[in-house]
Parts: sequence; C-alpha cells; structure tokens
Amino acid sequence: IRWLRAINAGAVLYCPLMNSNAAFAAQVLSIPSVALLTTAGPGSIQRTYVEFLRMSQTTEEMLVKELEDFQPHREAVTRLNEKYGLDIGLLPNMQPIGKLDVLKWSAVTLVTTCEDLLDPMTPDV
Repeated sequence: IRWLRAINAGAVLYCPLMNSNAAFAAQVLSIPSVALLTTAGPGSIQRTYVEFLRMSQTTEEMLVKELEDFQPHREAVTRLNEKYGLDIGLLPNMQPIGKLDVLKWSAVTLVTTCEDLLDPMTPDV
C-alpha cells in the first residue's frame, strides 16, 4: 500500500494466482485492479487445485480443516477485514475449490487463452 501511494498508482495489474494482495491493496486505495489470468481460463484453476491436492496426498477436506484451524491465518484475515473494511473469507478459492474469489475485487479480468484452449467451466466457477 505504501509503495502504491508513493508512486501515485492509478491502477494495479496483478496475477490472481500469485498476488491476490495486490487486489486488496487496490481496493483499500480505491483504485481499479485488473487481473491477468495466464492459464487456460477460469475453468483450469479447479483442475489445477485438484491435481495439486492429489500430488500433495491431501484432500480438499484436509486443506479446509487446516485453513479453519490455523489460528494465525484466522487472526490475519480478521485483522485485514477489520482494518481495511475488506470481506476476505477464511477459505480463499475453496468455495467451490478453484473459484478465484479475488476476482470480485477486479474491475476486469484479462484471460490469455482462446476458445480452442479454454478448459470447461462449471456454473459455480
């Protein structure tokens, strides 16, 4: 936030997979954020998460439990929401799995794929 103020940023371009904090900072500063999704579309995220969990020998339920039970995570989310008036959930991208919650803070999301390469999306994503 300090850096964005220092450079007098008029907008923020960010990767929703790697830097969701940029969208939160833009929201706090009341400047637009633009997500740049460089995958095979929003439908690819669910498949990626499921595969990552499988490779990690973890289940969706185990990950949800970790997020819900880890006190520092709960406290950090609460602090951010209270200090900046955000509405960040405790289970990011998990309701349903792969839904990029951070995109609700973006003015627009640019997806760098084409229809032929686009992974299918479920209605809830």
